[in-house]
Amino acid sequence: MTFRRIQQLLLPIAIALAALTGCAKAGQVAQVGSGAPGAASPTPAQDPAQAATAQVLAVYTGMRQAQAAAEDAGTVQNVSLGSYATGKALIALTSAVGQDAANGWRMVGVPQLDPKVTALDLNGQPPTATVTDCMNVSGWHTVDQFTGKDITAPSTHSSFVSVSQAQLGPDGWRISETEVNRSKPC
Repeated sequence: MTFRRIQQLLLPIAIALAALTGCAKAGQVAQVGSGAPGAASPTPAQDPAQAATAQVLAVYTGMRQAQAAAEDAGTVQNVSLGSYATGKALIALTSAVGQDAANGWRMVGVPQLDPKVTALDLNGQPPTATVTDCMNVSGWHTVDQFTGKDITAPSTHSSFVSVSQAQLGPDGWRISETEVNRSKPC
């Protein structure tokens, strides 16, 4: 895939994301860049890295929101995890939801996210990115699906580091691997 083709694929998505980020709640979509007020910044068409970063963050955030919805419902049916995750990440998330449901558990609430793209390779075959997130799970609890009783395991940390890998494929960016390190607080 040529650089020009990647740029053509990314531009419409970047424009849509830019329109949506102003409507998002805090913590749902990470801010990209922090230039000084009034400073001119390149448009996504001029800066493919900025456009890719915005897309990767949107896909990562969408994946975590879909994960929370699936955990709350106790099923991945009618949840668009495949729109955001693929490969090992999709298998891990689907398995976790299935295991929790088999145990009679649901997750309620939502994790608070603070993702950052910490590596981006647009020249790779395929292009890849790394997302590092500090997931605050203090508002995301495990409950018994029959009684509604909170059965969240005690933990010394309410925030953990999550590292995810993303790849650009024919359907756009997808998270291909994700790992939460519960022993590494942030």
